[in-house]
Amino acid sequence: VYRVHWLRTKALRDRWSEEQLLIEHEMGWTLQFFLHKATMWLSRITYNGDPLPEGHKCYSIQQAHMYHELAKHARTSFLKVNPMFRV
Repeated sequence: VYRVHWLRTKALRDRWSEEQLLIEHEMGWTLQFFLHKATMWLSRITYNGDPLPEGHKCYSIQQAHMYHELAKHARTSFLKVNPMFRV
């Protein structure tokens, strides 16, 4: 009976360890996604070297700023949860 409980407890601990590892990776992936999207929107300011119309440029800059802010917020939130967080 004790062995069964020990094995169940070990399996539960192993699942939690795996979940923690996955969450740490997902935090990094989320931050990298936001930074990638910000870079992508900034690269859309020009089209094949030609400047875009002013409205398109403003929208691209607005989207890039939004993704930078999301990345900044995600980083501060992740650091609150895990002070050792690094990308």
